[in-house]
Amino acid sequence: MHMNITLPVENQDVLTALRSFLKQLMDAGVVNALFVPLENGGSVVPALVTDSSILERANPLLPVMPINSARAVSALTGKQVPAKLGVVLRSCEIRALVELVKLQQAALEGVMLIGLDCPGTCELDEFLVSETWHGENRAVSFANYLSAAQSGSEPQLSPPLRTACRMCIHPAPENVDIHIRLFGADTTVVLPLTVKDEIAEKLQWTESAQGEAWSMESSRKSLTSLTTGRQEFREKELAAIRGRMNADGGMIGLFTDCIRCHNCSTACPICYCKTCLFKTTAFDHDPDYYFNAARRKGAARMLGDTLLFQLTRLNHMSASCISCGMCTSACPANIPVGSIFSAVGEQVQAAFEYVPGREVTESLPLITFRQNEWTEVGEEK
Repeated sequence: MHMNITLPVENQDVLTALRSFLKQLMDAGVVNALFVPLENGGSVVPALVTDSSILERANPLLPVMPINSARAVSALTGKQVPAKLGVVLRSCEIRALVELVKLQQAALEGVMLIGLDCPGTCELDEFLVSETWHGENRAVSFANYLSAAQSGSEPQLSPPLRTACRMCIHPAPENVDIHIRLFGADTTVVLPLTVKDEIAEKLQWTESAQGEAWSMESSRKSLTSLTTGRQEFREKELAAIRGRMNADGGMIGLFTDCIRCHNCSTACPICYCKTCLFKTTAFDHDPDYYFNAARRKGAARMLGDTLLFQLTRLNHMSASCISCGMCTSACPANIPVGSIFSAVGEQVQAAFEYVPGREVTESLPLITFRQNEWTEVGEEK
């Protein structure tokens, strides 16, 4: 069971209230360590913190995500967790972590999931040079960002939100131990939390009465407003990508500019293979191979095998893709990799009636066999 708590915010400084709460978790021994973004030169860096005084630099509210931190939590947990660990994550990070648990690449035993309502994030490189998020303008931008979360509107930021965030229809975390609520909340007054009963008991908390600054109903209304607009944007974006898939050039045309740098697979939280075939010498050919290919066709692309690389990733990833868009952010050729994978993934997931990252007890479609599953998706008997 869970209870709702509203922490008071002094001087309209919600970040200080959040830092104080995280510090309280460590000082009370609820967790021994916290994985949380720390401020670093105007941005944030994901970090494992064991000294609660360092939480004065914690800032999970800043609208930037250097990595999908499910990758880091996978490294911290493995098959077991060596300490009571709390992890502060956005919804897409939690959903990716759930998929990694199913793939036996992470563990949740001994891990406290602290989920954060996420209005969205900006591209890191654009954020770092944006004047609106540095110096005197930062407080105003931060206030506007949180105000949009309260009303359920799309944050109007400079730089703008990443495309993946504008398409995100799961901005609120689910199935977490602690839910940090921003949607529908006047965070100049209160910081609402939904906390498991046993955690509240350790902190000697009792349920707070809902007031004008936040209520569960205001949270639902804001979340519905935001996701309705994002669903419309998502449908338009994915329809445009599918149109390009079906146009002349097809998938080859979409990945024409791919240089097979592997940035997308490195940034992807679900790509976990310790040895990737495409990072071995398997696709290093003798010079004769290229000349013979060129003679057959009149010309041979250099480097080759880029489409095979992307199609192999799609084959591995489509059921578990949680549309975090980190692949797009990492692409030096500005290919909309995330939108492509979302478009294909959405169709695969619909065929199997599967929502990646929703619940850890739901089995992965591609490792679960049902005798009639192929006829269900249109295969003839």
